[in-house]
Amino acid sequence: MNSDIEFIDLNQITKHYKDPASDIRFQALRGVDLKIKQGSMISIIGPSGAGKSTLLNILGGMVRPSTGTIFVDGHPLHSLSGDQLNIFRRKSCGFLWQLPDRNLLPKLTAYDNVLFAMQVGNYTREQRKKRVLDLLNQVGLSDRKDHTLGKLSGGEAQRIGLAVSLANNPKILFADEPTGELDSETTMDVISYLQDLNNEENITIVVVTHDNRFERMTQKSYNILDGSIAGIRRSLDNENPKNWASTKREQVGVVNQFGNVRIPTYLREKYKIKEYVKFVEDIDSNKLYIEPADE
Repeated sequence: MNSDIEFIDLNQITKHYKDPASDIRFQALRGVDLKIKQGSMISIIGPSGAGKSTLLNILGGMVRPSTGTIFVDGHPLHSLSGDQLNIFRRKSCGFLWQLPDRNLLPKLTAYDNVLFAMQVGNYTREQRKKRVLDLLNQVGLSDRKDHTLGKLSGGEAQRIGLAVSLANNPKILFADEPTGELDSETTMDVISYLQDLNNEENITIVVVTHDNRFERMTQKSYNILDGSIAGIRRSLDNENPKNWASTKREQVGVVNQFGNVRIPTYLREKYKIKEYVKFVEDIDSNKLYIEPADE
């Protein structure tokens, strides 16, 4: 069951990079505000270059923000030292990457890959052996424990990668394009495994992807565009839906601390909103409407 604890809290996060060749600076993130409840499963969806991978790297303590504050499980990642960030990642985070060879060491068997990932934890030898088998059973691949990466299918490799990401019993799992190399059927299998993990283990899961199927298969989906959150789609019952085609969602706008709201592109196009909008109050129903306005 999800709690009301703000497990992740970002306030006005920006990230600037400088091209060493041209000395030109560009902004990857532009004032991102984000709050994620403990035990929730959310997705951050956007095209290439939108800033989603930069955001994930900041959430996982691998990259520092240029400005703003970020708290994850009470840890102020914006102000921790390098050693403190290493401890945070080792004890609190699991990572699942798009490419299998980033999740797994190719010369090791599936069993040994999971075992190797557990070396950083405080497990006895017997505890490690038991947990490896439990994790392989959890992803449905105990019968493939003696296979190396080259003998696994793409879906199997990604599920073993999921077992590796859970080896240190993390509180939060970050998945970066976890289905980018998979076919449609295998993609739905991986999404289902992530849902089961979230429901059964109460692990907070953050997926960054361009795959729009995650929009309907997570409790909330944040659309990121040009380095800022452009809108939110969320489940009406706050659950992870199993049927992506029939799940009911609602579109939510984001209002930042300055009172600015970003209207999603498809709504601007649908209602022919250009440069101006007008606000119409319905006093009787106590509702506020946004309508296109002429210049």
